[in-house]
Amino acid sequence: MKTLLSRSSASLLCPLLFACTRALAGDADAGDYEALPPGSDIGLLYYDHSHSNTYRDAKGHEVPGSARLDTDIGILRYAHYTQVFGMTINPQILIPFGKIHDAKVGGAAIDGNEGMGDIQLAATLWLLNDPAKRRYFGISPFIILPTGSYDKNDPLNLGENRWKGMLQAGYVQGLSDKFTLDILGDVTWYGDNDRANGQNQTLQQENTYTAYTWLRYHLNDTSHIALGYQKAWGGKQELDGIDNGTRTRWDRVRVSYAKMFTPTFQGMFTLSKDLDAEGGFERSYGIYMRFLKLF
Repeated sequence: MKTLLSRSSASLLCPLLFACTRALAGDADAGDYEALPPGSDIGLLYYDHSHSNTYRDAKGHEVPGSARLDTDIGILRYAHYTQVFGMTINPQILIPFGKIHDAKVGGAAIDGNEGMGDIQLAATLWLLNDPAKRRYFGISPFIILPTGSYDKNDPLNLGENRWKGMLQAGYVQGLSDKFTLDILGDVTWYGDNDRANGQNQTLQQENTYTAYTWLRYHLNDTSHIALGYQKAWGGKQELDGIDNGTRTRWDRVRVSYAKMFTPTFQGMFTLSKDLDAEGGFERSYGIYMRFLKLF
């Protein structure tokens, strides 16, 4: 941690907030890989509040001094379901926005920020779509464009000033009339940020890998509860070739409730907590809401 603490807290936090927007935008909810009929359109609004009061170094040790981070991130998302060569696909766009506040590492307070995040273009292609047997398998490439709010002189930004790519895959299997299992995974690639701070240092990052699982219990035809587990690893960062101690590594548990309030409107509420983390903030708790409208 000597290398990490020798830099300003601001330069540490700049890359850390990239994980906050990614955790929501690249995440997958229970049921996301169940395909809707071609011709369907959906609009979604996400809200995620995350509170952290522990910062851990690259080996998982708590950094001395008070730490805190609060984020409020939203996403607008639209997807259209159609067919290509007989397979269902849903081109989509995601527009993140939000606020970062109450940031502190090693007792040093950092000014917050707000604005727009980086726009994401994505599509899920279903290679297996078998509603009768409740089996689905899809792959989802994402392209993340450097369009968000970014100022190299600000310690915290919603935009990342770099290109990113992500490939996600998800499999859904009905286990019984009441239980469904979702298994998902993804990998994220990062371009360089050649204006990572006021000194125009270059930020580079290794791939991040994430695995998810959800076990759903269907209360009835319109609602379910789900237990989830998420593990992320990789994501080592360097500034001008020097390890800055930041990683994207955590183990997270989640519990979710979703209900169709009308045939075309669904609400979802999820609570989450990190079991551990390395090279970043450990989430004390997260509150997540999603509203879906079918057109």
